[in-house]
Formats: sequence, C-alpha cells, structure tokens
Amino acid sequence: MFKFFARNSHAAILFFRVGVGIVFIYRGYLKLFAAGAPQSAANYMAQIGIPFPTLAAYLSGGAEFFGGIMVVLGLLTRQASLFLIFNMIVAIAVAHRHDSYRAMEHAVQMLILSVGTLYSGSGSFSLESLVKKHGD
Repeated sequence: MFKFFARNSHAAILFFRVGVGIVFIYRGYLKLFAAGAPQSAANYMAQIGIPFPTLAAYLSGGAEFFGGIMVVLGLLTRQASLFLIFNMIVAIAVAHRHDSYRAMEHAVQMLILSVGTLYSGSGSFSLESLVKKHGD
C-alpha cells in the first residue's frame, strides 16, 4: 500500500504546495484588498512599532498574496518560499514577540510549512517542471 504513495510523491508535493499557497493567498488578500486594507494592516504595524508601516503592510501582504500564488502554481517556488519564510520570522519576532505560543501558533505553523516548500520545491506537477520540459 505504501508503495503507491512512494511512487506518487510528486502528487503529495502538489497537494502540500496548493494547501500552503491558498492559506498565504488568503492572508495576503486580507492585507491588500479586503475592506480597509492595507490601511488597517499598516495601522496595526504602526501600533506594534514596525517602521514604515504602510510600506511594511504592502510588502508583507504582497509576499503572502503573490508568494502564495507562485507556490500554488509551482513557479519559482523556492524563491517565493524564502520571502514567505522571512515574512513569518518577522511576524513571530515582532508582531507576536510578547504573545503566548497559542497566539503565535499560526505564524509558527506557516513558517514550518514554508520551510517545507523551500526543501520540497515545486515537484513534477508545476509550471516550473513544464517550463523545464519545453526549454530542453
């Protein structure tokens, strides 16, 4: 039974990538496009002492929204993962530095999952793989 899963590891990478990417797309959407955004994100960032809060809101939201899209598509997955990892480290170190683990749990989980996408890459079912095949 487990041989089936071993032979289909690229399908697992696809499933993993899409799940992680969708969460980031949603979070980035809230920072960039939801009602009151990005000003509400910038106001929060100003309250917690992040310098240049409006720029930080756009950069954070952009990393999450566009990085999530790249991860879902499997296009420059590892590069997008680096931006997402940095974004989550900042969230943990700055936004959640005084919070309990329970309050920062989501950011920690997304950091771990982003490291997973960095290591796993895009797999065979991705635009990256398609581009490589047609580039040869």
